[in-house]
Amino acid sequence: MKKKILYILPILMLMVSSCQKVIEFNGKITEPLLVINSIITPDSVVKAQLTESRFFLSNQTTFNTVDNSTITLMVDGLPKENLVHTDSGYYVGSYHPSVGDSISLLVKAPGKQSLSCGTNIVPAPAIMSIDTTSVFTGISTPLININKMTQKIDTIGYSQSRTLKIILHFTDMPDIRNYYRLVVITKTNSIIGSYENYNFSFDDIVSGNANQNSVGPPTSLTSNKYNVFSDDLFNGKTYPLTFSISDNIDHYAAGNSFLFPQKEMIVKLQSISKSYYLYLQTRASTKNNNFFSEPVQVYSNVTGGIGILGSYTESKRVIKLE
Repeated sequence: MKKKILYILPILMLMVSSCQKVIEFNGKITEPLLVINSIITPDSVVKAQLTESRFFLSNQTTFNTVDNSTITLMVDGLPKENLVHTDSGYYVGSYHPSVGDSISLLVKAPGKQSLSCGTNIVPAPAIMSIDTTSVFTGISTPLININKMTQKIDTIGYSQSRTLKIILHFTDMPDIRNYYRLVVITKTNSIIGSYENYNFSFDDIVSGNANQNSVGPPTSLTSNKYNVFSDDLFNGKTYPLTFSISDNIDHYAAGNSFLFPQKEMIVKLQSISKSYYLYLQTRASTKNNNFFSEPVQVYSNVTGGIGILGSYTESKRVIKLE
């Protein structure tokens, strides 16, 4: 068996070395395109960032910003205002879009082709109720305190892990195709500070994550890392959306209750535009780790350039975690 391995290794080394070939690029280096990125919501004024595209063989790690352009905000086909440049290619207006608005951005930059893009502001989803159920896993760990004066180690309580299962009932608007995004934040306030956790398990059938253990913030590598879905399975109906979070319940001994952290779960259900939905879907697919997978082009709804103009509205619920 060992002799066979010795024979195979040189062959493999030869195959690997034969695959290494330097190919010179003899094509045309294209001129940079204007790139606009803007996600708008009624909760904020209209903002956009304008940059230039980067040649794919370039060693440059950043994108050049475009600071000398005119960006006109159009509402329902009529000029509303010109966005004002602040810094780093960011342009800001004063208008808060409203539900039902048809928003367009027209961009003119010296020496560049003009670009345009548009989106509609859809109504926020109607959350009917949120039901929660706690399931304790039975795993407990002691809570330890070290007295800085005496260096004495005391057990001041214990922490018990649990899974919190949530069912969010919401009503989908009929007759039109709707797109959604789920955002769940667990916020903890304690005497040592505050922090937020974006990790949660989204295994509802509409998520496409039925075989995934968990999904989380945009840094996680999952099939649906932005937690978007459509109403294909429940158009015009009230739907029970299911997800869960894992956290710990701390039990403190008498006299140490001041250490007890205050926790809350912030649930945001967003109605997002089709353009934003397609953009997030294709952007997530570009992170595919499969070496043999086909490259995915990130969706753009911009004419005369590339980028995205998307929109969302949201309904939010805050739940105290006892």
